[in-house]
Amino acid sequence: MKQSQMVLEALAPVVDGTAVLLGFFFLADMSASFAQRRATNVVTLTLVYFVFCVAVYLIRKLEPQLTADEARGTIPAWLTARPTMTVLAVIFGLTLAVLLLNQLGYWESIFIVDDRRLGAGESSAFFVYAPGAFIAAALFYILVLSAPTRETILVQSRRYVPLALVGLAGVNGMMLLLTAVLQSLLLPWYLLLPILLLLFGPPRVWYLLKRPSFLPLITFLLMVAFLAVM
Repeated sequence: MKQSQMVLEALAPVVDGTAVLLGFFFLADMSASFAQRRATNVVTLTLVYFVFCVAVYLIRKLEPQLTADEARGTIPAWLTARPTMTVLAVIFGLTLAVLLLNQLGYWESIFIVDDRRLGAGESSAFFVYAPGAFIAAALFYILVLSAPTRETILVQSRRYVPLALVGLAGVNGMMLLLTAVLQSLLLPWYLLLPILLLLFGPPRVWYLLKRPSFLPLITFLLMVAFLAVM
């Protein structure tokens, strides 16, 4: 039991440290790859996004380390309230949709395509259905982040540690990928830092609600700062 607790305490710092190392070695190459917009980048982003959704869902399924009374005051109630998480999920979803469409060259093409030469169907597909499909898929994250979830991954079960690891690693993997995409747009660090905190702070808040501790918060902030200034 004590050994399991030690593993759980080290889990988030180890995953965050691994993300920093991966960013140090691969982030520049990833940014260069996303600077060359192509369909394969969209496929990669989409696949990792769905892995990310599963990861956030797993974090939310974790049984809290403390009871509701013991955990009271560790995380402000308004921060995990459904309206707050819904707004944050919408921001994430719209940001992802904008970046996906940018990888496809959509934002440039809308100023080039002559809608007078398109039929009604083609025009609707290009200007409405195509972006709408991406936005709808991205906003699936609302259900993942804010919908009520049963906490069925029990602390005493053997799957708690590996599933917590998958959850943390999946979120950090998506953060690495979106950092590379945003850096390919030549965003300065002082813009990138608050964007990353806004997009990826909510999953870590859910994790801290399950396992209140300053260490996962500190390592998360250090990781975000490192990725932003690279």
